[in-house]
Amino acid sequence: MSDDFIYAYQRELDALRSLGDAFAQAHPKIAGRLRLSRDLVDDPHVERLLEGVAFLTGRVQQRLDDDFPELTNALLDILYPHYLAPLPSGCIVQLHGMPDARTAVAVPTGAPLHTSAPDGSPCRFRTTAPLNIWPLRAHDARLQATPFDAPAHAATRRTQSVLSVKLSLADRDASFSDIAPDRLTFFIHGPSAQAIALYELLCAHTIGVSLAAGPNDDRPTPLPLDALQPRGFAPDEALYPWPRRSFSGLRLLTEYFALPEKFLFFDLAGIDARSLVDTRSEMTLFVYLDTVSPNLTRTLHPDALRLNCVPVVNLFDTACEPVRLTHWQTRYPVEPPAHASRTAAIWQIQSVREIQSDGASLPWQPLYRHLPTDDAQSAGEYVLSRQTTLATDATETWLTPIRFGTAADATPATEPHAAVDERLLSIDATMSDGDMPARLPFGGGAPVFVPEHGLGGVTRIHCLTPPTQSWRRRQRERSAWALITHLTLNHLSLTGGDEGAQALRDLLTLYDVRGSEQTRAAIAGLVSVESRPTVARLSDGLKIGLCRGIEVVLTFDATAWAEHGLFLLASVLDRFLALHVASNNFVRTTVRLVGHPDEVMRFPPRAGYRRVL
Repeated sequence: MSDDFIYAYQRELDALRSLGDAFAQAHPKIAGRLRLSRDLVDDPHVERLLEGVAFLTGRVQQRLDDDFPELTNALLDILYPHYLAPLPSGCIVQLHGMPDARTAVAVPTGAPLHTSAPDGSPCRFRTTAPLNIWPLRAHDARLQATPFDAPAHAATRRTQSVLSVKLSLADRDASFSDIAPDRLTFFIHGPSAQAIALYELLCAHTIGVSLAAGPNDDRPTPLPLDALQPRGFAPDEALYPWPRRSFSGLRLLTEYFALPEKFLFFDLAGIDARSLVDTRSEMTLFVYLDTVSPNLTRTLHPDALRLNCVPVVNLFDTACEPVRLTHWQTRYPVEPPAHASRTAAIWQIQSVREIQSDGASLPWQPLYRHLPTDDAQSAGEYVLSRQTTLATDATETWLTPIRFGTAADATPATEPHAAVDERLLSIDATMSDGDMPARLPFGGGAPVFVPEHGLGGVTRIHCLTPPTQSWRRRQRERSAWALITHLTLNHLSLTGGDEGAQALRDLLTLYDVRGSEQTRAAIAGLVSVESRPTVARLSDGLKIGLCRGIEVVLTFDATAWAEHGLFLLASVLDRFLALHVASNNFVRTTVRLVGHPDEVMRFPPRAGYRRVL
């Protein structure tokens, strides 16, 4: 039960007692036997009556305070369908294959896996990005300041520290040339501050990359600087299935606040330059850095870099309880199947079909996505709505039929009631287990995930981060302001004048599902957003031209951020701003700190998801 309703109920109960006391004193002949006072009601029957009235009037008062959210929620669901949907639990897992494998195990996006809750009910997850599981292990990660022990490299003179990590085959009798991996995906595992600090070093301070047999190898294999590529930003790596109607930049903000570890991945590309000819079972990756982190050189864990990891999310597809239409109901609850867990929640409706008496089925179309060309095949139209339950704050989904029958059929107003009662709707949905994953035990090998179909070749799954709770936005809280903030969001509001910082802070606040003191302070630390036009050279290797763009300068208050914590948010905002860019333009994001004369971060120019220069 929400605190807002408890306050409304108590306020109404206090008002009834106070007004009743005043009324009884003013009119003792007709109301003296109420025996009311501000603090005590002598008659228990009167007390029950007042509590019941306070409960009902509290609900009415709350609806008035909410400014009738059904209208704004409906508009939000049409324009920004992602916003009102609850965010299911997510975590990072490491998948292990057969140690004697000679090829990678390809894991597609959406591959299912499950674990068991304490009560024995299954908790189902699925992968959110494609992954190749190589029979490799990353270990012995070290960060060395000068003097460091590493092979010679063209960037050695500018190098301040070197990150090294050993890559070993699970089968010591095999060689890299037998397997020949071409790309590896690493996850930075460890305490949040340490992981983000290492992520910043790799993404912002790398000046050289090489593969070698060891620090004394006189013939290392240098790799290009773009061999290290951050992951987690591309559309095919989305944590949640994203509606096409929703701006993809908002997906990045949603995922950053829901599961920030999702962005702590990077790819190492082009390693087949050495793996194709290397006859050893072990090699070492060396990353040359132009700065040093004294804290990381002392505290970096040897297993800070993990291979074969992928984010997973608590989503699964299933059929809901069928809905039988009646002539006395205007809307119907969409309920999980009877065998689902008690905390199961609807995340997204995939399809609604009407089952006819002869076994045939006809599709129903959402009212606001209905096309005239679908009239011949559509058996009806419907509208979906969400609301928060009063008792548990869970999110309920309701279906409201708008039209029955195909174009050749009669409308509901002319149909007999019996015909309506014979209609049965079959609903397929994507669901989650609600808050159950957050209650799973973590640590000591728990929770134990089991692979399902589509994960052949996977022998073991290790959970690296605790499953998050299911984040829910309050359906009745400031939905009108959420709609207004989305509608006013555009390129000029984010980068134009003094209002840019406030517009961006408002947007970040909308997507801050955690609402913790730390995240609120971090958002408040955004001091200003400035922009100015710029021009840069563009080359495809053969021709050189000029491209117009915008340079966006984000200024933060250093006191609102822990060391290195700013870089991950700045990386997300860099991609977010780049997705606003117009055709034949680019955005270059720069980050400054109050009181520091020089810029602290400078990201490459981007247009959408691509680096353009």
